[in-house]
Amino acid sequence: MNTYLDYQLIAKDLARSLDRTSKQPVVSRETKYYLDNIGKVKSIDDFLKNDRLFKYAMKAFGLEDMAYAKAFMKKALTEGIDKSDSFANRLSDKRYAEFVKAFNFVRYGDLATSYNSAQHDVPKNFNLQIGLTYTQQGLDFADSEVSYYIGKISSVKSIDDLMADSRLLNIALGAFGLDAKTETPARIREMLEGGISDPNSPANKLGDLGDKRYANLVAAFDFAKYGADTTAQDAVQTIVPKQFLANAGLNTIIPRAEYTKAESDYYAANIGKVKSIDDLLADKRLLRAAMSAYGLDVDAQSPKQIREMLEGGVTDPNSPANKLPDKRYAAFVTAFNFVQYGEGTTARDAVQKDTLKLYTTKSQLGLIKPGSDYVAAEAAYYAANVVKLRSIDDLMADKRLLNYALTAYGLDPAKETPARIRQMLEGGITNPNSSVNKSGSKPYVAFVTAFNFAQYGEKATTRSLAQQPATDNYVRQTLEQDAGQTNDGVRLALYFQRKAPALNNWYQVLGDKAMAAVVRTALGLPESMAKADVDMQVRAFEQKLKITDFADPVKLAKFLTRFTTMYELNNPSSPQASAVSVLFPRPTTAGVSTDLLFTMQRLKF
Repeated sequence: MNTYLDYQLIAKDLARSLDRTSKQPVVSRETKYYLDNIGKVKSIDDFLKNDRLFKYAMKAFGLEDMAYAKAFMKKALTEGIDKSDSFANRLSDKRYAEFVKAFNFVRYGDLATSYNSAQHDVPKNFNLQIGLTYTQQGLDFADSEVSYYIGKISSVKSIDDLMADSRLLNIALGAFGLDAKTETPARIREMLEGGISDPNSPANKLGDLGDKRYANLVAAFDFAKYGADTTAQDAVQTIVPKQFLANAGLNTIIPRAEYTKAESDYYAANIGKVKSIDDLLADKRLLRAAMSAYGLDVDAQSPKQIREMLEGGVTDPNSPANKLPDKRYAAFVTAFNFVQYGEGTTARDAVQKDTLKLYTTKSQLGLIKPGSDYVAAEAAYYAANVVKLRSIDDLMADKRLLNYALTAYGLDPAKETPARIRQMLEGGITNPNSSVNKSGSKPYVAFVTAFNFAQYGEKATTRSLAQQPATDNYVRQTLEQDAGQTNDGVRLALYFQRKAPALNNWYQVLGDKAMAAVVRTALGLPESMAKADVDMQVRAFEQKLKITDFADPVKLAKFLTRFTTMYELNNPSSPQASAVSVLFPRPTTAGVSTDLLFTMQRLKF
């Protein structure tokens, strides 16, 4: 059998060849031990102390002959790869950087051997988004304005009522992109009185000229059509405050509707049982809803501070709540005024209806921060179910999990359509022209990177670089080594087939002795060419081949047919050793460069 036929026997059904190799007794035994134990490794020292695991990992990355150099590898692992000047990144042999990337203890700590972006980054990002959203500058002001709007808008029965309350009017105008500072009362009244039923009304005429803002405002506040019932319409009650927040540039997180309903129902069923400040403070779930309705976070306030505010009431101008420049506490205490109303406090509409309306509406708008119990429940649900996902369809089918994941990357589930989400996920991130890469949206790129079903299929949410990819590499390395026992040309071809699709330039080829030898052999260039000026070698390769062709499986196969044929001509199949074997040294000849040997001599393990 010659080099070409040997290579084709393996390559024509590579999956079967790899499966056969994986079932070899030694390979199967070592792989099982590796998978059973690598997840237990929590530190670099743990890793280096387990010689069996460490040697397996080193072989998986083609570094088997360096398995003895633990001090050297410890330095590489300890410095990681996040910094461009780290030890592994400074080495010309990029196998070390690939090894450290797979076992990235510097970045992931004790999760290094089990880390998966979908499993570990998403919950962390979700918590980060919660923090960023609710400390965002301007949120307190927006919350205050929305609270005012929700509490007052139902009392507006006419254009005159709306025009008489400048604060309400400003919120309404802001929701439709209109600046109250530049609008005159006469112009606003003209638009509102004209309505939108008549195509020639002032608002519609402006719309015909391209400015739809007034038409949209009047469509919501259509007193000409609905009269005194205008402000009872959903467009006024919820859509206006939503648009006000959006135009204010605020990114809010809306809890699941089931959560909001459960909390609202609990509040409605139990608030009437509260007869004192002690009762209210004793039920944190009730207290959370009550305070949230007025823009206050129970987790950020001490029980002592809450009690002090409630006990001070609001009748005395010098009470703790009244002395605060922030009027949210005063609004909260006004509703829950046990000092003035005693046991009858919670029977009042201010508590029973107004507070509940504020809580419900503001939850729907995303102005109420989900409680720590909600965050914990969502995190638990996510952790239990994300590992079960096997496809994009699975992710799209679980709205609770999908919404959690989108929120984690700063994407608003309420604004994203299923079609857009699917399009982004199906395109993946490998192709520069994929939908997500062309979108320029960093949040979407991060989201698709975490849920990369396009590249990793059903293993996308369970894949860890230190686990299955490492064992796949180990089996592939073994296959190549076995092939090299009888023919180094086959080993070279298999190696090139594995590495070539990721090449971006010819300098990468020249930085790898094995790949450079393959290209020279295929092009019929003499071995002495390796000693020539690097730029001259690059020009010689560029004249004959396109580096991008190696990413095309058909063109790569054609190239390797040429290589195996030329190799056989230069090295007729025989028992004698091939000179190319020095490129893949046996364990007794490490083949380590002089600079690495000097470095290792200075290290102690």
